[in-house]
Amino acid sequence: MNISKLSIAAFAAVLVACLAPSAFAQSTSYDIEIGYQSVDVEGNEDMFRTQINQDDGFVLRGFTINLIDPGGEMGIADRLRIDASGFGGNPAGRFRLDMGLGTTYRLFVFYQQLDSFSALPAYANPLLDDGVYPGQHTWDRTRDLLDIRLELLPGRTITPIVGYRWNSYEGPGLTTYSVGNDEFRIASDIEETEQEYYLGLAFATNAVQGTFIQGWRDFKGEATESLAPGEGVGNDPGTTIGQEIELDTFGRSTRTDADTPVTTFHITGRLSESMRLIGSYVRADYESDTNLSEALTGSLASFAISRFFAGLDQSVQSRTENPYWRGEARFEWDISRNVGMRVGYEARDRSLEGWALISSVYSDTLNFGGFDPRDVTTLVEAETGYEREEGIADLRFDFRNLGAFSFWAEYAINDQDIDVSADVAQIVLPEGQAGEFNREITSYNLGGMVDLGSAKILVDAIGQDADEVVMRTDYNDRFRLRGRLDWSLSRLFRLLLTAETIDSDNDASGIGYQADTDHYAVDLSFTPTENFLLRGAWDTYQTDTEHTYRVPQSFAIAPSIYSEDAELIEGSLWWKIALFSIDAAYSTLENTGSFAYQMDRAMARLAVDISKSISVAGEYENWDYSEASFPIADYDADRWGLFLRWRH
Repeated sequence: MNISKLSIAAFAAVLVACLAPSAFAQSTSYDIEIGYQSVDVEGNEDMFRTQINQDDGFVLRGFTINLIDPGGEMGIADRLRIDASGFGGNPAGRFRLDMGLGTTYRLFVFYQQLDSFSALPAYANPLLDDGVYPGQHTWDRTRDLLDIRLELLPGRTITPIVGYRWNSYEGPGLTTYSVGNDEFRIASDIEETEQEYYLGLAFATNAVQGTFIQGWRDFKGEATESLAPGEGVGNDPGTTIGQEIELDTFGRSTRTDADTPVTTFHITGRLSESMRLIGSYVRADYESDTNLSEALTGSLASFAISRFFAGLDQSVQSRTENPYWRGEARFEWDISRNVGMRVGYEARDRSLEGWALISSVYSDTLNFGGFDPRDVTTLVEAETGYEREEGIADLRFDFRNLGAFSFWAEYAINDQDIDVSADVAQIVLPEGQAGEFNREITSYNLGGMVDLGSAKILVDAIGQDADEVVMRTDYNDRFRLRGRLDWSLSRLFRLLLTAETIDSDNDASGIGYQADTDHYAVDLSFTPTENFLLRGAWDTYQTDTEHTYRVPQSFAIAPSIYSEDAELIEGSLWWKIALFSIDAAYSTLENTGSFAYQMDRAMARLAVDISKSISVAGEYENWDYSEASFPIADYDADRWGLFLRWRH
């Protein structure tokens, strides 16, 4: 656990105390809950961290301060709100500050930290049958996000805006690298930072309002990799044409620098009381340069050059340009109290151009016959391009306030022009990788709702049809039908029913993609008094996916069939008795599809109000996870916690 995370909340408390010593007692409300938890895991701790990632230590459950100073006694702010949660033993923490002074300024600060861990025993693990786990692709990394926005003269006709965003991602990991006719485990570490400065203004009159923002993003990323200790023999120990394959040393460094100016514009104009015209525009011009250098030594083989070799020095220089823009215009008209219309058009354009020069020097080589010792240099230069232009026109009508009924109908046409150019050095298969394509997708959205007072019934259908398939992931047809019932019987019962079916397919030759999904859910709550709530729910989700794929080793076509058949049952109880509050919940999720697993979760919390402002609570939580095919992934984890809450 990172104890420094908790200092953010402490800093916020000090900030409020310094800003408003006189107003704190009179016009400030606060709610703080902090405590300590202990986590015990029996079984696979890596799987527990991958899914739950709770940890021992202090936890900031919640922190809220809301200060209002209409008299202006603080001087630099007349309103301030701070929210923070999740710091400490949790994998995700958030902090938010919103403060301002009348029409002078308004300041927003948002910070978030996310801890990400992955060490799945069966993922990318060729040695699973030998009892080796976790898999060979793992990571333990942290992402930090910071967003600061300052508005000057808020609420005026013109409001200048200044802002800064910061995004950091770093941490170690393990991956694999194929070289010399074998695959080796590699230790990696990445550091990526993206910063954006932006300026703009918001404008508002009685007839027109909107925003214009110009930003400049700067990305810097560096990844370093080295041979993991003891992994020089590779995943396939043995010989190639009588020679041992081993890797003695490996080092690789990759650095990427990217610049992206970003422009956003949005405007809304009111033509009359019933007519509105809305427009928006976004443009981002991404340009990046990547430089890679690596060096390795060992006893290796390459069928590409038909030689054994003892060393490889490789460098890659590449440049990528990825401009993107999107513009939209929409007209909205309330024709009458019962009828509304919306018509719009959106244009999108995205292109991607890449160039790379790869230089490889194989040192101390011998042909497979053991003769002709020399160094061999190969150069590969590749340039590829991709451009996608889209025009989307849509029309929607809403019919409302027709007694208990309301309806809507929407129709849209998406016309796509796609141009793909592939360099000969990049082509693996002799067809389908380059050319000009035109694809038209038509879609509709039909729905209606009946409001009977105590019960609401909603049914909607969305369908999409495409006349051509360009990518393997494209679809010919996709259809979703959904129905919902929300029924309340007095204040005692509330019943929610959901039924949904989704079908999509791609019947192009060599693909044969078909996916069917059925989803049903029931949610029932019972509230006899304002101090008691009992809830139960049942949810089932079944999906079957079938398609073909090309086996990379032989390029042969093979079928892939995958299914999910999951059932969720959960129940919860909340009961307040005098000074005591009881929370309890239990859920079980079981999947009997292609990847069979079960997760059971139980939680209990007892809180006691010591006074009107202070309460203490004890918590217990259990996670029990098991996989049918990989019992080495199973774990049973308990969390105990003691928390103090102080509110005013």
